[in-house]
Amino acid sequence: MGESFPRILSFHLRFPDRERAHPIMVGAGLVDRCGTLLKEAGLGGTAALVSDTIVGTYYGERIQRSLEEAGFTVLPLLLPPGETTKTLNTAAELYRHLAQGGVGRDGVLIGLGGGVVLDLAGFVAATYMRGIAFVSIPTTLLAMVDAAIGGKTGVDLPEGKNLVGAFYPPHLLLIDPTALNTLPPAEWRNGMAEVVKAALIGDPGLWQQLVDNPARWATKPGEEALLTLLSRSIAVKIQIVEHDPLETRGEREWLNLGHTFGHAFERISGYQVPHGEAVAAGLVAAAVLSGRLGLLEESELPEQLERVLRGLGLPTRWRIWLAQRGVEATPEEVIAAMGTDKKRRGGRLRLVLIHRPGLVRTYSDVPYEPILQALEETAV
Repeated sequence: MGESFPRILSFHLRFPDRERAHPIMVGAGLVDRCGTLLKEAGLGGTAALVSDTIVGTYYGERIQRSLEEAGFTVLPLLLPPGETTKTLNTAAELYRHLAQGGVGRDGVLIGLGGGVVLDLAGFVAATYMRGIAFVSIPTTLLAMVDAAIGGKTGVDLPEGKNLVGAFYPPHLLLIDPTALNTLPPAEWRNGMAEVVKAALIGDPGLWQQLVDNPARWATKPGEEALLTLLSRSIAVKIQIVEHDPLETRGEREWLNLGHTFGHAFERISGYQVPHGEAVAAGLVAAAVLSGRLGLLEESELPEQLERVLRGLGLPTRWRIWLAQRGVEATPEEVIAAMGTDKKRRGGRLRLVLIHRPGLVRTYSDVPYEPILQALEETAV
């Protein structure tokens, strides 16, 4: 099992309708106890286990054994890794496998992996037979602190990311920190971009810890520090999702800080760049834009943010970073790519901007020129 985490942390994400409320468990050993935990949650039938070929190699057999010992019939379904898998075509293939495997309305679909797998598996669970039980088991830091929480599911279109999807919270979310033992360093850094985002949105104390010593978080810390990092990041997202579960009041949009820019970078690259790196570069652009619009209450924040991200090994200058990955783009092209963002209202972009750590707001009236200037300033 590797590291031993003596504590099990329990959260409960409450939605307005009781059926969408679900427990979140954080602790070591949950991977090997998942079968029992699913039974205790009242789930049964055939369990379809959706993962990718990398994660499945590490954890697929352990989870399948746990499920079978608890009495489940298991249907393992492995996918190629990467964002290009998250399509309607892949969803259609999964529907057919579920139907051919005899998965009925009483069955359960388990997503095991990072954000791509969980987004896709959750979408399939939401739409197969008009909805079957879904269990989420994230194995990356990014998924543990962001993608797995809150019930957003979806697939990409050529025109943009996550343009087809549904709000479909899991019946159970199991976060086993020992799964991070096999996480490549680059994937840890990607996850830290979402931790930085969470800190800026809703945890000034965590933000200050990152500012004080970013190098401490550049690699996976010890067990207590890791549990603290996970719990505080999760708490930020839970608080916002509970206030605005279906993104109708505007608060949930705050979780998109840095993402309107970040998604544009991803689209320009053909979704070949890591999501966390794109978010990091997008956070810098959003911070600089916030300063240009006179919103920042702490003028040093953009510089602090760049120091934190550099200390974590994440990009801060989008054009240099994209060029290193063989992608050339102009600020004008980035803005054009932002035009397909799903957060538009009335044809206008909605940008999450920063006032201070712990206070962000969404704006839909940002002129073109300041956005262009912010992109020019953060290009190189």
